[in-house]
Formats: sequence, structure tokens, C-alpha cells
Amino acid sequence: MNILLDVVHFVNIFAAALVAGGQVCVLLVIVPTKREFATRTSVEVHNAMLGHQIDYYMKPSGIVAGLCSILILVLYLALPPETLYPQKLNAVGIAGIVLELVGTAGVIVTSRFFNVRTNAMMATWSLDAIPEHYPEVRAGWDKVHTIRTTFGCLTLAGATIALLSLLPH
Repeated sequence: MNILLDVVHFVNIFAAALVAGGQVCVLLVIVPTKREFATRTSVEVHNAMLGHQIDYYMKPSGIVAGLCSILILVLYLALPPETLYPQKLNAVGIAGIVLELVGTAGVIVTSRFFNVRTNAMMATWSLDAIPEHYPEVRAGWDKVHTIRTTFGCLTLAGATIALLSLLPH
């Protein structure tokens, strides 16, 4: 066993789990809850919970997961076979890492080009003059978050598949 690979795989799965877990929690708890509130309260909850606060751990965790998956590939290509696990990264493991990278890219794209922009726009709103189209804005944010959560879960699944593919059969 290679301790460096063990640590990188652990950090990879831990970071991916933080992202997926946070996204699932938002999807299953916060999104339905804010739909139940009056418009003003819904906007306040969105800005307070889904603005930048959650990004303090979600963004770094997503970055770490993506970088770890790349590092795992690099280590398997660079390290001598005798220092690796009982088997080299096989096609299933590589497919897991590719799935993880696709998931990570999906989270980045949906976050950066939609949800983050919507959060920034909503942060500028006066609570005394919330635009009439807020329900459509909220519905769009919720829809993209659902897609983003799917990508986050793909990231975690890919990291897990990559590690499980290394277990002796």
C-alpha cells in the first residue's frame, strides 16, 4: 500500500462527500422550506443561507475533490507499479475518475454560470422592492441546483468507484 495514495483517496472521497452532502441537504431541506415562506422571507432565507456563507466550505471542497482526482491519475502514471496497490488503476477505476471529473465540471459550470450569478443579483435587491419575477428566479435557481446536486453526487460516486476498483477481488 502507498500511504500517499491512501491519503489522497481519503481526502478525495471526504471532499466529494462534503459537496454532495451539502447539495443534497439544500435540495431536500432548504429549497422546499423557502418555497413555503412569504416572498420577503424566502428572499431573506435564500440570501442568508445560499448566498456566500455556504461557499466557505463548498467551493474549497469541490476544488479539493477535483484536484485529488487529477492527482490520483498522475500518481498512478508516475509511481512505479511495485509501490501501488495490489493492482494498478484499471478501466473501472479510470471510468470512476472520469465520472468524478465530469461531475466536478458540472458543479463548476452550473454554480459559476447560473446559481452564483443569481445569488449575486438577489443580494442587491431591496427587501422592500423585490421584483415581481422572483418566483421565476427562485424556480430557475432551484432547477439548476437540482442539476448541480446530480453532478455533485456523480462526483462522489466516481471517487468511490475509483477507490473500490482497487480493492482485491
